[in-house]
Amino acid sequence: MEDNTAKYWFSWFYEKWEKNAPGELIEQGLTPSQIAERFVNENHEKFIELSKKIDEKNYDALTEFMILSESELHILKYFLKLVKMKKL
Repeated sequence: MEDNTAKYWFSWFYEKWEKNAPGELIEQGLTPSQIAERFVNENHEKFIELSKKIDEKNYDALTEFMILSESELHILKYFLKLVKMKKL
């Protein structure tokens, strides 16, 4: 597949994600895993279609992004702990 497959993935994902309104779902009491499961179920066919187009280079790029996202999550959790400690 072309070099822009990962770029296409992100464009598609974020467009769909915004329409999914995850903030509203959190307000309705859904957990992060419920929100993700709902999103996957609603977009299952597109996930399959896109997965067939991902080559090794794009797979590596997406994997690296996932690792960076996990790191950012850990940093945010640490920061929020500091904020909470400040309020005690």
